[in-house]
Formats: sequence, structure tokens, C-alpha cells
Amino acid sequence: MPVLKPISGHGSCVPVQRYLEKNGRALARDFFNFSEVPDADLMREPEFGKPFDWAAEMDAFRAECGNDDPWNGKRARTFKHFVLSPSPEDEVSLDELRELAHAWALRFFPEHHIAIIYHDDNENRIPHAHIVVNNTNVVTGRRMHTDNPLDLNRALQEMAAERGLRALSNERPEPSTGFQRLAANKGEPRAKARTLQETYRSRAERRAEAAGGYSWVADIRNRVGIAKGLARNEQEFRSILVMMGVGIEDNSPRARRQDWIFSLADASARRVSGERLGASFGKAALERRLLGARAEHLPDASSREFLRLARKAVELKDLDELDSLSNALEVCSKWRIMSLDAADSAIAAQRGRLRNGVPASQETRIRKDIEALEHARDFLKERKALPLHDVTRRDGRVSGKGGWAGEPSGSERSAPQREQPRERREGRQR
Repeated sequence: MPVLKPISGHGSCVPVQRYLEKNGRALARDFFNFSEVPDADLMREPEFGKPFDWAAEMDAFRAECGNDDPWNGKRARTFKHFVLSPSPEDEVSLDELRELAHAWALRFFPEHHIAIIYHDDNENRIPHAHIVVNNTNVVTGRRMHTDNPLDLNRALQEMAAERGLRALSNERPEPSTGFQRLAANKGEPRAKARTLQETYRSRAERRAEAAGGYSWVADIRNRVGIAKGLARNEQEFRSILVMMGVGIEDNSPRARRQDWIFSLADASARRVSGERLGASFGKAALERRLLGARAEHLPDASSREFLRLARKAVELKDLDELDSLSNALEVCSKWRIMSLDAADSAIAAQRGRLRNGVPASQETRIRKDIEALEHARDFLKERKALPLHDVTRRDGRVSGKGGWAGEPSGSERSAPQREQPRERREGRQR
């Protein structure tokens, strides 16, 4: 999905022009509604014999219209700077990005000075657009006004989808059950989440971890992570939290977002809300996950072994073990892994993608996925927490019952008894 980041500018446009064009790093430039570029249909950088000082024209016109003056006692917003970044997975070319940036900017600001500067100075060299819009309408001389700022991003998502790019849906699905309606806080205005990061670690927490110290926030996160990986519904989630020594309660009804508060049973003053642990630990996210947890779940024997290991780690205060268990469960959930064979298959599939060649923007992510899969596979094999093989049950669902890591599988324990049926099967195939 494309990301749109708005930045309000106060004062002259000269500093932003200098920043965007310094050291010749601009890949391309597009200008609309300037005196030297009156035709918006040109959609290309004009071939001037000298550098185009677009900031000076913006500043001069704005001052002429009196739109540099404060408004209602507040500093004047002299321009808006939008950063339009396409999804790395879309591998958008510069020409495709320019067409999208033109269409979006002219849709909302058809009568304003617009300067679009393109860069690819990020880690993966992905082109992105800096769209600078003067605050003054060149036709009416009035200040810029947007009725609903949220429409800017909604329209961008729609335009991206029309072009076959990844985009966020602007449609909010109607909850189908009472539990879903509760999770969606139906009928109440939605406040913005604290963070979009699936797992969020504060600066203080990172400092404690770097120094090898104890972080009670990380301790709670790991225990909650294990509970959400093992539970099949909210009741099981709460029960596992109790076994793990974690308390759970609703936050204040006056809070801007409904959330759960987690605390350590033996230190109840150490409390943290779910969304402070990361977006995937908030109440709404956890309820959505628990609604579908039964469909893809670890074998019962694996769940019991995970819980046994987790409770032992809590008793021993082994934070490294809790962290490894939590990460391994998250990997199993993400890749729907129920056996060591399934983990090996997932690793082989990702390695195959690398051998077949992938864009540089995807290679780093795939290598991180492989590293996480290998670490989880080795950890679970050592702990004998997953069976060796998947076995398909009569109802068509997959259940891991094909022997446990470190133990002989069913076929190895009874090889003489199983040899004859195997030969009969081969005979029928011939």
C-alpha cells in the first residue's frame, strides 16, 4: 500500500527546495501552475536553460496575496509537504510513480503551485515523491483549505488500487457476531492506535536489554505472547495468563481506546496496556486473532508441551527461554507450522525464492524470515515441542502426530509390522 505522510510548512519554501534538490539528488522534477509552466498537461519537467527557482515564485505569490500573515492568532501554514511512498513489494517504476503523484496532486490541488521532487535515497532505492503545495490558490488568491484531511489518504488508496497496486481498503467490514461488534467498538469514534508496530519496544526497554538487565515490560510481553499463541478463545487466553502469572483487566471506560491492562501477579504495580506492547497486543487485535484461532492451531500435545515449558521458565525466571518460546509460537502461527517437516518445507520454499531471484527490496525480508524460521525450528527440535511430521485426520484437518523430535517415529518403532503393507501398496501401483 502507498503511504502518505503530510508535513505542514511555516515560512519560506526556500529551505525545503534546498533540502530536496541539494547535491543533485533529485531523480526528476514536475511543476504545475507556475508562470513558466502554465499547462498542467505537460506532466514533465520543463527544459529550462537555467535552474527553476520554484520556491521563490511560491513565496512571492503568497506574500502578494497576504497569506503569510498569522491566522486567528496562529502561525500561517505557508505550504504543505506530502511524502508519497509506494509499497516496496509493488516495485513501482519512476514513470509509474510520477503518473500516480500527478493524478493525486491535481485531484486535490488543481489551482495551486505544485512542485514534485522524486528521490530514491532510501535503503532499498525505492523511488518516492515529495509533493510541495503552496498555500495559495492561483485563481482566487485564497488560502488552502481541505474539508476532510482523511480524504487525501483514502483517495490515494483508491487510486493505487485502480492501478493494480497494493492498497488499504476504505470499506469497514460489518461485524457479524456480538464478539466482533465488541472488538470493533461499534457506535464509538475510533481513536488512533498508539503504534503501528506489531511489537513495540520503548527506548528504556531497549537500553535495559542492551545492558543485560531485567525489563518487566518485556517479561509481560513474552508471557502474553505465549498465551495468545496457545489459546483458541478468550476464555483459554485468560486461563493461560493466570497460569503464567499475568493479570488482565479492562482499562478505564473513559480511555480514548478500549484496551486490556496486563500486570505481573507478584508485582501488581507493574502494569502496561496491550497497545504499549505493540499493535498485535492490543485488545481489538487480540480479540480478532482469538476469533479465528481454532481453525489453525497447534496439536494438543504440542500446546501442552509449550505450556509446560513456559510455566517452568516462569518459575525459574528464565527470560531468555520465555522470549524464545514466544518468538517460536509467533513463527508457527505466521507460517501455520504444526511439525518440524512443515518448518523445513517453509525454509526450503523461502530459499527457493532467493535462488529464483527476487527484487532487492524483498531479499532482506526473506532472509530475515529464513533466519526466524531456522531459529524456531532448531529451538523447537531441541525442546521436543513439535512432532516430526504432519498427519491428515479423517476430517481433512492437519494434526501433528507423526512422532516427536528426538524420538523414533511411528514407522521407525514398528518397521517390521509396516513393511508388508508398504509392499502391497507398491504392488498395486505397479
